[in-house]
Amino acid sequence: MKWLLIIANFAAAGALCFLGSMAVAAHRSHAYSVYRELQSRHVLSEQPDYDVEKRLRTMANGGMYSLSIAKVGSGICIANALAIGFLFRNPRPISKAAESN
Repeated sequence: MKWLLIIANFAAAGALCFLGSMAVAAHRSHAYSVYRELQSRHVLSEQPDYDVEKRLRTMANGGMYSLSIAKVGSGICIANALAIGFLFRNPRPISKAAESN
């Protein structure tokens, strides 16, 4: 049972890292698609002193908090797995001599 919990914690850590990366990728692609849509509909006025695409790219980097939260959660899962592995030992079986006392 102990190994099942350890494996589940490591799997959860991997899943959290994966989902955090996917959230950042979705945030970035959404920001870029908004830029492309605004550009295709001629809503943006291209000014030489203001780069809209660069501004949207910096806005998309704001989604990095999702990855940070996922990494913290992943670290907690790994710490939990290590605690289960090292702190909780299997109880030793009671010998017949100790039972008769």
